[in-house]
Amino acid sequence: MDKAFNWIRSDKFKSRVLPEIQRGVSVIIFTIIYGVGVAWFLEASVVPLYTGGIPGIGQLVRDILTNILGYTLPGSFLGLFVVIFNIPILILGWVGVSHRFTIYSLMSVLVQSVMFSLIPHVDMGLATTEHALTSAIIGGLLIGIGTGGALRFGTSTGGLDIIAQYLAFKKGKSVGYFSMAMNVTIAILGGLIIGGTESTTGIIVSGGVITSYTVIRIIVSTVITDRMHTAYQYLSVNIITLEPKALVDDVLNNLYRGVTLIKVEGAYSHHEKTMVYVIISSYELHQLSEIIKKIDPHAFVVTTPVKNVYGNFKHKTIA
Repeated sequence: MDKAFNWIRSDKFKSRVLPEIQRGVSVIIFTIIYGVGVAWFLEASVVPLYTGGIPGIGQLVRDILTNILGYTLPGSFLGLFVVIFNIPILILGWVGVSHRFTIYSLMSVLVQSVMFSLIPHVDMGLATTEHALTSAIIGGLLIGIGTGGALRFGTSTGGLDIIAQYLAFKKGKSVGYFSMAMNVTIAILGGLIIGGTESTTGIIVSGGVITSYTVIRIIVSTVITDRMHTAYQYLSVNIITLEPKALVDDVLNNLYRGVTLIKVEGAYSHHEKTMVYVIISSYELHQLSEIIKKIDPHAFVVTTPVKNVYGNFKHKTIA
């Protein structure tokens, strides 16, 4: 028992095992939030509303089969669709993004499948067309939190998010930018194909209304996703410190970022200090702050947003 407690308190556990546990728990929590947004708000809306990625395509296929072709599908259809059609995309993530990223994304896909198949539908009082906007906004908010939170902790909710992550890593642009382009296509197709047909609730809604409300959902989700996931937004950090050597060693060995040193002098004290200049991704700021607090808690730190970075700067995957 003592050995187990000593191992839990060890630096190896804190630096290697604990972050993976936190990431795994985060995957489950944020996927549940995502699933609630889809099942309790989008699916509960009398105006057909579509989520993004593979679940959105699954919704579209299901509505075509049921509303237009008249097939009766099992309640587990969407969950099974999500698993099957994520397989080739997960392979892309394994090859082109990161092994850990893909493993945790697979966890999210499996949780989604269970939720879409088994989660009980709770009546949120959104059973009329007047509540469609509320469904779109709250559903979009929860989906954005689930998607952005998963990306922030080094994984994704699977599907088109993996493709977006792959493209964002290659191009260095916002994940939300790519996701929006992909998901707007789903919204337009939903309006064109389902609009004007009688839904399972017996209500006929025009394609323009379906597309408009789904686009509102997409905008809300995209804004929240980019607010929570900041891997491709950059910061320049100036650190004025009396412990430059220890600080630089820690940044080089743990953050793997290049550092520039500049000699500076305090105007009031005339004491010579060193300014450490480093460019980081925004999601690395927390780790850098912890390094600074550990080595020089009295250091003076200034961060500035950076629009673009050129030259010898490594664009990292997030897991």
